[in-house]
Amino acid sequence: MSKKDIFALGFMIFALFFGAGNLIFPPELGALAGTEFFPAMLGFIVTGVGLPLTGLIAVAWVGGGISTLANPLPKFVGALLTFALYVAIGPFFGIPRTSVVTYELGVVPFLNGPSQTTLLISSSLFFLVTLYLVLKPGKLLDIIGRFITPLLLLALATLSISSILKPLSAVQPPHSSYNGFTDAFTQGFLQGYLTLDALGALVFGVIVLYTLHARGLKSRKVQLKTVTQAGLIAALSLTLVYTGLGFIGRNSFGAVGMIDGPSLLQQYAESTFGTIGLMILGVAILLACLTTSVGLVTAFSKYMMSLSTRLTLPLTGTITTVLGFLISIVGLDALLAIAVPVLMFLYPIVIVLIGLTFIRSLLKKPSFVYRATLSITALFSLLTALHTLKVLPDPVVTVYSALPLSDKSLAWLLPALIIFFISSSIRHDSSDSIPEKRIG
Repeated sequence: MSKKDIFALGFMIFALFFGAGNLIFPPELGALAGTEFFPAMLGFIVTGVGLPLTGLIAVAWVGGGISTLANPLPKFVGALLTFALYVAIGPFFGIPRTSVVTYELGVVPFLNGPSQTTLLISSSLFFLVTLYLVLKPGKLLDIIGRFITPLLLLALATLSISSILKPLSAVQPPHSSYNGFTDAFTQGFLQGYLTLDALGALVFGVIVLYTLHARGLKSRKVQLKTVTQAGLIAALSLTLVYTGLGFIGRNSFGAVGMIDGPSLLQQYAESTFGTIGLMILGVAILLACLTTSVGLVTAFSKYMMSLSTRLTLPLTGTITTVLGFLISIVGLDALLAIAVPVLMFLYPIVIVLIGLTFIRSLLKKPSFVYRATLSITALFSLLTALHTLKVLPDPVVTVYSALPLSDKSLAWLLPALIIFFISSSIRHDSSDSIPEKRIG
């Protein structure tokens, strides 16, 4: 691919990743972190940029998505993990969130207030446009990479740069949970979970590979090089945008007095630019959420098609958008409340799976290492999710609270490392080789 095409691909990857959560969480992080902004943003970038980039490269590395990464696991476990991942970032949460955020940030500011009727109208129009773009897959790179993303970056740059040059207030002291480098970094790290991007990387990576296939790039080596180059462009763009959005929260909280991302963005845009500011924000939100919605609907539709040869893109695309529309009516707060424990369970598993992918060829017994390490990771991440839901019995809560890093929601980390080192030290068994699958 030419340099121009690689940049277009990089912008397409950026647009696929940059959606609803990417807009609302950095400003909130900036407001809460205050003077501890930089360590908090660093933690956010690790999970919000570093992990997605690593996941994207992992997909190109093995030539396939989540099911290919999970090859060393039993087939039914890989299938179950694939299903959970696609449902979580698809119609269950990721897709409806794009519509709800578009409504709350891009439509409500121009109304007298939110209502179920206007939410229905907004969501209907949003998903009709989404479905139209999904059914034009050959134009995905041109539509998103060459047209929508530059407009999105221009709108976000206008808001972000103005917050640095013309802050609304002095930087405030950090919230108690962000007090000190370690706490601020950890909070940012966990906030990065909510972007869904590390999960999305395993899905969007397949879309990128199909795009490269359509352009005649079928060599694994060439794909890996191209994805890495384009991924770095996307990662740099994400880092700059996240930091800029974080500055909006950091430099506005003292004047606005609100910590939730949507309110911060609305108040800042209106205070600085008036109605024009709200319009700029509305355009940025629509473009960001629309591109992510298109990517997620496309990915979930293709996943459904992989389950049966009788299914077609028009059918699966329509089913997926209808499901997203129905769940979007629930509202943003309800979606976030449901999503957090689910992400606390899935994210550690995906992190470990991505890490193991790059060292699979070095392992003496890949299958055994994968099963042991991911089993213990799943167990402790499940405890974290149940603890978040506050459904654990008191004796279990006492034991869980005594685990290292449990107060940081990272109780899975040390057990996973211990089991990994133990399982990977077992002698090689030649019968344990795992054939690699390729996309095609």
